[in-house]
Amino acid sequence: MEEGAVKRLQSVMVEPQYRIFKSTGVGNFEEQWESCFNSFKLFIAAGFNRKAFIVRVFVAAENTQEFARYAALIKQKFSGDVVPYSILAESPEKPYRVIIEAGFVCTDLIRVEYGQCESLRFCKLSASGYNEYWFAGVNGNAEGLTIAGKASSAFSQLLSAFLKLDLGFNQIVRQWNYVERIYGFEQIDAQQRQNYQLFNEARGEYYSRYRTVPDFPAATGIGVDFGGVTIECMAVSTDENLKSVAICNPKQLNSYTYGQAVLKGEPPRTKAGNQPPQFERARLLTNDQTSRLFISGTASIVGQETIGLNDVEKQTRVTIENMELLSAETNLRSYYPELISVPDQYAYVRVYVKNEADIPVVQSICRNYFGEVPMLVVKADICRADLLVEIEAELIATPKK
Repeated sequence: MEEGAVKRLQSVMVEPQYRIFKSTGVGNFEEQWESCFNSFKLFIAAGFNRKAFIVRVFVAAENTQEFARYAALIKQKFSGDVVPYSILAESPEKPYRVIIEAGFVCTDLIRVEYGQCESLRFCKLSASGYNEYWFAGVNGNAEGLTIAGKASSAFSQLLSAFLKLDLGFNQIVRQWNYVERIYGFEQIDAQQRQNYQLFNEARGEYYSRYRTVPDFPAATGIGVDFGGVTIECMAVSTDENLKSVAICNPKQLNSYTYGQAVLKGEPPRTKAGNQPPQFERARLLTNDQTSRLFISGTASIVGQETIGLNDVEKQTRVTIENMELLSAETNLRSYYPELISVPDQYAYVRVYVKNEADIPVVQSICRNYFGEVPMLVVKADICRADLLVEIEAELIATPKK
């Protein structure tokens, strides 16, 4: 391959394309799912050089049994496909009962391989000196387990796949953690334990054992109505040309330094306090060609305190301000002065709203700010009971002309 082609492969690796697929009608779940999935397949068929690297299916369900039935219908459609996918009990904006969000790459300039480690599907994206692995649907939902047990089961599956692929927890750049009833409580050994804290314990255990670098992935920790714990992640194996840099917010404490006052529920008897969540506010991937910024699930928090109690408009605007601070060129260069190409273009935005009645106002504010970027809005519990909105995003550098 010519030297110029190698450099082009390296630059294109960071140009994902995201799309959201909705039903063209407003029928029952089965009708909407058929329409939604057909739109997804037609989009792939229309571009011979286009392949999906991850798929998320967001589902509105009234109870566990209904969610299980819908999940079975969804799995039937993907039974012959190899793309990694997750099925998530987060209700899409009305009138939709199911929506697909998917990421794609152009196969003219990047190699796409699908694989499976036991029950886990993954997608490997490759360019010269660079490998990017996407995992989805890593689920821990065995009966009788606490949230900590379900989280540990999901992490164990991920670890098993990593070992087979010669990957490690150090290489995780971006992670999504979907936790059933995230700020709900369970009675365990005569203690009131919060589900999010139970998840944080399991994550902390695996990170302490298998992650040896001092910082953490960018991440989202968000609630789902059903389904136990589901993990998604993206890990990178690369040469020395690419740097992965933790990015902080100057107005927020790092989550892993939170004090006990904002960590809810009783701590385990064997520890002095609750485990803080371990993630970076954002993570920058960059080389001498281009860059990509992964913004973690971001909320209306300054320092470690929630701002705008019971005020969804204020919380939405403060959340966007936090994202602006994170992605500002001056902030990025403060952590990586050698930055050549600034990620300044939103590739996708996902918005989580606690109360269904607030979706229209949050959607309006976000659409006015983010413009026509692919944006999905779902109803979901946030990791704190007083948080009404959470927003995540990915930014890429504007392609050079």
